[in-house]
Formats: sequence, C-alpha cells, structure tokens
Amino acid sequence: MKLWNSIFKKSGSFYALLKKQGDLTVGGANLLNKFMGIDKEVSDHAVLRHNLKIKIKKVEEEGDKARRELINELNKSFITPFDRQDIFTLSSITDDMLDYSLNTVEEMITYDIYPNFYLKKMIEKLSRGVTHINFAVSKLSEDKQLVNNNIIAAKTIENEIEETYREALAELFANPDFHYIFKVREVYRHISNSADRISEAADIIGNIIIKEM
Repeated sequence: MKLWNSIFKKSGSFYALLKKQGDLTVGGANLLNKFMGIDKEVSDHAVLRHNLKIKIKKVEEEGDKARRELINELNKSFITPFDRQDIFTLSSITDDMLDYSLNTVEEMITYDIYPNFYLKKMIEKLSRGVTHINFAVSKLSEDKQLVNNNIIAAKTIENEIEETYREALAELFANPDFHYIFKVREVYRHISNSADRISEAADIIGNIIIKEM
C-alpha cells in the first residue's frame, strides 16, 4: 500500500512540476509585455529596461532550475501520469518560450530598439497565448474539455501573431536603413519562434488528451 501511495504521489508531482515551469514562463512573458510599455520618452527608460532585464533573467534561471528538477524526477520515476516523451517535450518547449522572452529583451537593449506598434501587439498576444497553454497544463488531470478549449484559443492566438509578424515584416522591409532592418528582424524572429512553440505545446497537450481518453 505504501508503495502504491508513493507511486501515485510521484505521478501527480509531474503536473505540479510542469505547472511550476508554466507559471515561470507566464511570468517571463508578462515582464516582456511590461518591457514593451517603456518608450524612449519615458523618464529613466534605460534604467527601467535594465531592471526588467534583470528580473526576466532571474525568472529564466528559475525556469532552468525547474526544468532540471523535472528531468531528474523523470529519470528516477517508474510511472508517469502520461507518456514520458510528452512530458519531456512539453517541458522543453515551455523552457524555449521563456528563453525567447529573455532573448527578445537582451537583443532590444543591445540593438537599442524600442517597441513599435507591431512589437507591442505581438507581445500582448504572446502573453495571452502562453497563459492559455499554462492553464491547459494545470487542468490536464481535471477537465479535458477545458484543456481543449484553451489549446484551441492558444492555436488561434498563434495564428494571429504570425499574421501580425508578416505585416510587421512588410512594413520593415520598406525601411531604407538596412542595419535597422537586420536588427528589428532578429527581434521579430524571436517572437515568431516563441509563437511556434505555443502551437507546438498545444499540439503536444492535444495528443496527451487523445492518448488518455
């Protein structure tokens, strides 16, 4: 009896570990969204941007730690609540999304780029998409329909981000400053890649639901 209680306890811990990673990723996306509210006209904008970078870096480090914790648990567990590869892949994708939030901030500071209409729009959507994914993960063991509703919402937001991304590139390539184009395109690319990860996470979660039905 003690053995089975231990097994089920470890099985349930994976939901908590994935949720922990997801919470940190949402936190990083929200900080990135806040970063997009700092324009050059804002007093002490350089200090504010630097402080937010430090905060996101700290969250990213916590995310790495949470992922290592999950992998360690995965390596020593005989039973998991769903497919081991799905757990590993979902954790990896979640980690990527948090990394892209940090990379976006770092490159915007390095390249001295400030938020434009498209950046603000994409990041606001990105923050909502990440939140839907995290909520879906948190409900995996409770409400499959609610999970499905959230992954559909996340996929819809990913499509909206990609549409905005294409509009942003069209305007960007009309700019005569080649160096500016290169710098801003790199930032756009991080956001697009993060949106791709939202879609991938939604697909993984959808597969988990199907396998567990």
